[in-house]
Amino acid sequence: MKNTILPNDLRREPRRENDPQRRKWDLTPKAFDQFLSLLDLDRDRAGESYETLRRNLVQLFIWRGCRDPESHADETINRVIRKIDEGEEVRDIISYAHGVARRLLLEIFKKQEREQIGIDELPPLIAQPAEQDDETGVLCLRRCLNRLPEESRQLIVMYYQGEKSAKIENRKRLAEGLRVTLGALRYRAFDLRQRLQGCIERCMRGL
Repeated sequence: MKNTILPNDLRREPRRENDPQRRKWDLTPKAFDQFLSLLDLDRDRAGESYETLRRNLVQLFIWRGCRDPESHADETINRVIRKIDEGEEVRDIISYAHGVARRLLLEIFKKQEREQIGIDELPPLIAQPAEQDDETGVLCLRRCLNRLPEESRQLIVMYYQGEKSAKIENRKRLAEGLRVTLGALRYRAFDLRQRLQGCIERCMRGL
């Protein structure tokens, strides 16, 4: 295959046997070759098909607003290769790979939902007078919000403004104003939540 780019896992050094984080299955050149043969029996065309599939998967994860779309594309292909290596019969490998990508998206979204911190009440908290902040958690939340850049602070507060359908419409307007997709807006808010969560936890521990 001409100028073939090997999957990222084949570029890494093999994991040590005593590594407690070692996976039960590792991507091998043999498994990758078997995957390529299902894309096309001609080695060069198989390499081109692989690159095209990977680009399409990257675009899928970008379109869905995922961070690190290239890693997700590689993970999708690795899962496909693993299934083939373990004996699963795959007739249409392109459709199969997109199905695996959709299942991975569900996993990503569920994980992100679990990681969300409870700051849905940001606007009411911001509106409260300082003397009502008699809880350490609220004090830490205010302190951490004040440490954010003004643009980020406004974004996270506006993201949670409103109730139910009003909140949805507000987020649509916010995305339009920032000229980003709703997915991209959702992940900006997610990133800010993560930053706030870390800051609040440190504040609560007195750090």
